[in-house]
Amino acid sequence: MTVEFLYKYGRLNEHSEALFTTATIWLSSPSQLNDPFECRPWLTFNGTQEQIVASLSRTLIRRYPNATPEEAHAVALQMFLAKKPTLDWEQTRRGMIRQFSERIGLYCMSQVSNSILMWSHYACDHQGYCLQFEATDFAPVFGGAQQVRYAVDLPSVDIFNTPTEDQVDQIFTTKFVGWSYEQEWRLIDHDRGPGLRDYPPELLKGVIFGLRMPQERRVQIRKWLEKRGHPVKLYEAVQDERRFAIEVREVDA
Repeated sequence: MTVEFLYKYGRLNEHSEALFTTATIWLSSPSQLNDPFECRPWLTFNGTQEQIVASLSRTLIRRYPNATPEEAHAVALQMFLAKKPTLDWEQTRRGMIRQFSERIGLYCMSQVSNSILMWSHYACDHQGYCLQFEATDFAPVFGGAQQVRYAVDLPSVDIFNTPTEDQVDQIFTTKFVGWSYEQEWRLIDHDRGPGLRDYPPELLKGVIFGLRMPQERRVQIRKWLEKRGHPVKLYEAVQDERRFAIEVREVDA
C-alpha cells in the first residue's frame, strides 16, 4: 500500500444504521457493479497437451467426485485426442466469465475524498456521506486493498500461460480508462465471495458529510456513531466559491 486512508462514498438507505453502528462492510459481486465491462477479460486457452489434459482432469473430478485421478486423466486424454465438443473453449470462456461475475466479492474504494463526480454519482448528488478507513500497510483488511489500473482495451488473459497472480490483477483490477478519475482500490475475496465482512471497528477513522446533506441526517449519523465505542472524526464537504473544487473540513464532534 502507498496510501494512509481509503474512502467509500455512499447514500443513506435502510442499511445505513448497521453501517455506522457496526463494523461491517458489504462486498458486491461484479455482476452488481454499474459497469457491465467489469471483470470480463478476453480469455485464451493456448495450452500444451499436458496442460489441457490436466485441466480437463480437474474438471471431470469436480463433476464426478467418485472418479479416481487415473480415471479422470484417461478420459481427459481421450477427449483431447478425439477433440470432442467438450473442448469447446467458447463455452468454457462463458462459464468462467459467469463465475467471475457471481462468485467473487469486491469492495471498491477511492484514495480521494474530494471528487465532485464521485460525490455526485455515489453519494446521492452530494446529499450522502464518505467513509474514511485506515489503509496503511499495517492495517488489517483495508491494508490488503489492491490498486486498480486503467486501460483502453479489455485485458487478455491466457488461462494456461498467465501466472495466477497476474490473472487476478488483470481480471479484477483493470477498468476502462474513462474511470481513472475514481483512483480506485479494491478488496477482493475469492474464497467467500460476496456478502458481509467484519473489520476492526477502530479502522473507521472519519465520516464526511456531503455538502447538501440535511442537518437532520447529520444528527442521525452522529447518534449512530456514538454506539461504536470508539472516536470517529467528523468532516464536511465545502463547495469552493471560485473553482470547481471541494474542500474537506473537520467539524466539531
